[in-house]
Formats: sequence, C-alpha cells, structure tokens
Amino acid sequence: MTRVKIALLGAAHVHAPGYAAWLQAQPDVEFIGFSEDNPQYARDFAAAPHLPLAQLLALNPHGVIICSENAKHRALTEAAAQAGAHILCEKPISTTLEDAQAMRRACQHSGVSLHVAYPLRYSPAVQELRQLISMGDLGEILAYSGINHSICPDRDRAWFSDPALAGGGAGMDHIVHLADLLFSFGERVDSVYAQLRPVPELVLPEHAGVDAVGLVTLRLASGAGATIDCSWSRPRSYPRWGHLKLDVIGTRGLQSLDAFAESINVTTPGGHHWAGYGPDLNAAMLRDFIHACQGQAAPLLADAEAGEETLKIVLAAYASSECNAPVSLS
Repeated sequence: MTRVKIALLGAAHVHAPGYAAWLQAQPDVEFIGFSEDNPQYARDFAAAPHLPLAQLLALNPHGVIICSENAKHRALTEAAAQAGAHILCEKPISTTLEDAQAMRRACQHSGVSLHVAYPLRYSPAVQELRQLISMGDLGEILAYSGINHSICPDRDRAWFSDPALAGGGAGMDHIVHLADLLFSFGERVDSVYAQLRPVPELVLPEHAGVDAVGLVTLRLASGAGATIDCSWSRPRSYPRWGHLKLDVIGTRGLQSLDAFAESINVTTPGGHHWAGYGPDLNAAMLRDFIHACQGQAAPLLADAEAGEETLKIVLAAYASSECNAPVSLS
C-alpha cells in the first residue's frame, strides 16, 4: 500500500493539532511534518518533524493542509502548488479576493486541486437538510435564519482578533460557515447588508476595535432572504466553544438544524462543560481530502469556487457595515 504523504503548512490555527493527530493515526497516511515560524505554535507538535517550508515541500508531499494565519494563505498555497501538492486550506480561503483568485490560478497552472476546510458539509444533519431542500419537501424556500456564535478564540491564538493577520474579526471568522451551507444548497447571493460592531470586553485589549458581533442580511437570487448572526458572543466561561444553528422556512414547512446538539453535560473538579459525542466532521473532511490526493472523487469537499464565493459575502458584509447600505454582488 502506497501511503499518502501529507504535510501541515502553518500551525497557527486552533484546528491544527487535531488535524495532525488524525493524520498520525491513519495507516494509509504518512504525516511527514509541519512548518511554522512561531515557536509558541510549534510547541503543540513536539512529536512531529518541524521543518522549514522549502525543506518540507522538497519531500514531495501528495497534499498539504494550510493552517496558518489567514493573511499567509496565498503565499503558502502558491509554494505548495509549485511543489505539485494538492491543497486543503483553512477557512476563509484568504483575506482578499485578489489573493483568492491568485491561489486558484496557481493551482490550475500546476494541475493540483485547491479545497477549503468547510467540515459542516459532512454533518449528517446538514446532508439530510440539503436533501429535504433539493427534493422540495419544504416547498419553495422563503428564508434562512442562521447563527454561528462562539467564544472569541484569541486567548489561545491571539491573531484571530488581529485584522492584519485574520483580515477582520468575528465576521471573517464566522460568516463563511453558514454562507457555505447556503452555497452548497444551491443558493447564490444578490446583495448583502450587515452591521458589524466591536465589543472590547469580548476580545484581547490590544484588538478592542475589531468586530466582535454582527448581523448579516442576504438577499438571495432565488428570491429568499437569509440572516447570519456571526458573533463572538459567548463568554469565556461558556461550557463549549459555541454552536451553529440554521432554520429553513419554506411554503410547506420549517426545518431546524442544530449542528452540535449531540452533547452531554460533564462536571469535574475543574468545572463544567458540554462534551460532544456526534460524528467527527473534521475526520470525514480529512478522509475526503486523502481521497482527492489519490485522484478519487470527493464531492462534498469544498472547492476554490466555494471559497471565493463565501469570501465575497464576507467582504461585502464589511463594506456594507462601513457604508451602512446594502452592497450588491450581482
């Protein structure tokens, strides 16, 4: 059996340690190491080879997973594409549309695939909801109402609330997941109206001006409307990182999605938390990426187009909030 060689480019993202642990546990995967310039983030990977980027790519990985700060996605993608590696990039695809388009061109030129980490596509509940919509069981869709709330992740990874590295705050972090679900349901966005606001108490003091809460309203090409609450509104003491929910209202019924409802209350001497027991969505996404690296079909894996289209919505939301008016995408 030929093992698929996978490398991790950057370790700044909160998902990086979990990705590495999964890769190391797969008998058909050779996790060849990671690159990371920040010693603080590199410490999470003491058991894995830590190599400079050029040296790591010289090992000819079949695929790479980019887990750097958002602003570094383009440079790492272009380097990996030149090395002939397929790419799974953490969301958002980039912080600017120019960078996203350059990433897609680099991968097309090198003949490698570019994917974006949208694991919610692998939720059984999401797949069931997608089928209900596509089969017409809910009738004509009138509206979507989504929330993606969490604790601000900047205590563990300070860059998340640093616009220079993240591209924004809660809006950049959280709009994309629900925007991608709408995209995967076949919806396309005509216009965006948003209000994004800072709440200094929710983020690190040095990033007090970044958006921490927001509400986005979308006018869809289908005629339906959608709202996305993308706030970092959960306190540090919240018993879980956060949640994602979506209500879909049609002429024949309403369906509610709670993507992380499967959990139990756990109380220990150290405190109280909700422990999830549902399917591992990241593992399902990573398995599909391994299939893609082997030339197999991976229909649920988000591609560069999904990354670009969801980024357009995010950037339009920031523009709308700045001018206090709807921004057209058509």
